[in-house]
Amino acid sequence: MFKGSTNVLPDFFISGDFLKKSLKERYITSAIILLAATIIVKIISAVYKIPLTNYIGATGRGYFSVAYNFCMPFHALAMGAFPLALTRLVSIYEAKGDRLRIKALRKASKKLFFIVGIIGLAVIMITAKPYANLIASSPKSIYTILALAPSIFFSCLCACHRAFAEGFLDMKATAISQTIEALCKMIFGLLLARLSMSWLCECYIQSGSVLGIRIQSDEEALSVIYPITSACAMLGVTIGSIAGYIFAGVYARIKYYNILPRDRVNSKSAYSELLTFSAGLVGATVVQSLANFADTSSIQYCLSFCSADALSAQYALTGDDIYTYVFGIYAVALDFKNLVPAAVMALGVSAVPAVSTAFENGQERFSQLLTSIFKYTVIMSVGGGAAICLFYNDFLSIFYSGSNDDIVKNAGRLLFLFGMTSLPCAAASTSVYCAQSLGYSKQTILPFAVSALVRVILNFVLITNDDINILGSAVSNFVGFLIILIWNMIIIKRKTRVKFNLLEIFIKPIICAALSYFTTSSIRNSICFSMSDILVFILSAMVCLLSFGVLLVLMNCVSLKEIKSLK
Repeated sequence: MFKGSTNVLPDFFISGDFLKKSLKERYITSAIILLAATIIVKIISAVYKIPLTNYIGATGRGYFSVAYNFCMPFHALAMGAFPLALTRLVSIYEAKGDRLRIKALRKASKKLFFIVGIIGLAVIMITAKPYANLIASSPKSIYTILALAPSIFFSCLCACHRAFAEGFLDMKATAISQTIEALCKMIFGLLLARLSMSWLCECYIQSGSVLGIRIQSDEEALSVIYPITSACAMLGVTIGSIAGYIFAGVYARIKYYNILPRDRVNSKSAYSELLTFSAGLVGATVVQSLANFADTSSIQYCLSFCSADALSAQYALTGDDIYTYVFGIYAVALDFKNLVPAAVMALGVSAVPAVSTAFENGQERFSQLLTSIFKYTVIMSVGGGAAICLFYNDFLSIFYSGSNDDIVKNAGRLLFLFGMTSLPCAAASTSVYCAQSLGYSKQTILPFAVSALVRVILNFVLITNDDINILGSAVSNFVGFLIILIWNMIIIKRKTRVKFNLLEIFIKPIICAALSYFTTSSIRNSICFSMSDILVFILSAMVCLLSFGVLLVLMNCVSLKEIKSLK
């Protein structure tokens, strides 16, 4: 172990404003920064995905989603296990004032993240074709997978700098780099998609062929064009990952270069410590990633057991790409559903250094901090779920009625079910982050494994039914994530003896969301015949937000003291 040769804290730690802030307030500030960035990123992603879907349709989104599903386990490992380990170690040694050890960790992490990125990229390139052909039943998705693969490498490099800053409860590197990635993805993705679509369509119109392939009909032309256009759009993601990495690296160097000691360090022991500390996290993340991979892959695989004729009749679509189309409908519904878990995840990520530091220091308000984290997680989860249930048709109509009316008709029921089942799907991530930040990574492995098994079984039972098909995914997700949420909360309770107030955390927010839903629904039904659709939507959204907020205050879910702590 290195002993810190300097115990002098940086200017931003010794400032009066910083010292006046409690750990809880610092956590809330960090969470707000990351939450704001998450909202911005999701808005940008929506702006990106909606016109993109207008270009390539649900079938093209199917190719897009196949690539994401395949690469996500590698991305989760890059952005989950090793960054979480680095963040916690930095926060621990910062609390001890051991800056020399932090410098050694900084040096060791650069090497580790580079190696992980190279391995991830190589594995994806080697296994892309077998996955596209055998699991996804979508051979043409190979193009989008290969276009996305380099982003894994650059995401690893970027995660190294983000995690280091997060160890100081500094979420700016993460927030800004995420925003830059999203902007580049949107700008270059849409630009490349539009240019490639225009060029390929022009080739078809002028020569009756696409890339040298003779085309007999418009449907056949689109079947050839969509995979190429989707791959071109996916290049925007890779460009964004490069831009995010550059910013995070520059930020970390400028912000933290002067606070680390100038002493030379031997990073070998730090490298070993990082690997050792990451072992449990890697196991948990691998199982988590494989669980999500098995879930989504089984959805694709189970769809192939459905009758193509039955699906074509239900979704009013003809052609050979019916399975990719239905999976594309699933992807479109996920765009809106994932807004809630993504926003909630900001609380979980921000909780890592705060919970870790509170537990290490044995603070008396540790239970209160943990209860607040879970309570606000549930409030955001049920509030977002209620909004989706109320406005699912409005969301789809606003963005797709003009160009892809079939998406509005076919994605509505699934999106409503996602809203109904949003609580465990969103809150599970917070329970996992909190458990891992307390050093219980190995204990989180079994819940993920059991959850994955349950989800896959339910997918085979439900999705293979021609009448249920993709709707079964909402049920399997709800049950699977509920297992993860409950199990991890039990782990935390048993290990730390923390007392969870279930009334405050779950029951009150759920009641507020339910009352807000029924109140808004009643008012909406009473005015929908006398006003335009857009005005009804605006007024209903205002009623929903106002009623939910008022109910939260009346039921003392949100106290004035907690609101003041946000200042």
